[in-house]
Amino acid sequence: MQNTAMNNVMILAQAVEAAPATQVVETVAVEGAPAPEGVPAQPQGAFGMSTLLIWVLIFVGFYFILIRPQSKRQKALQKMQSELKVGDSVYTTSGIVGKIVSLDETTVTLQVSEGTRIPFLRAAVSALVNAPEKK
Repeated sequence: MQNTAMNNVMILAQAVEAAPATQVVETVAVEGAPAPEGVPAQPQGAFGMSTLLIWVLIFVGFYFILIRPQSKRQKALQKMQSELKVGDSVYTTSGIVGKIVSLDETTVTLQVSEGTRIPFLRAAVSALVNAPEKK
């Protein structure tokens, strides 16, 4: 039994020694250099231009879907906050509803109930109560 296993190991060792040696060659492509023999040449500029075009299209899509509408909303909010006047009923970003009783450059004083007045920053006003909605 042990002799059979030893014979199998000896046969395997002889087969490995008799097998022709193979060599693994790694090729590295250098931009602008000619392709080595047996390796197909790759197109020089087509891959780079199509990738660049895809990234430009993605950026343009993000601009029109996300960035532009947000900047339009921000400009409309700043315009509304600059045009506030005494007597307007407004919503604040914290959810308080009140009527403007006084304002200056940076602050707005709201009357939220009879005898209760709260000062807010102009930037805290988020919308007019009776403002027409745009669709």
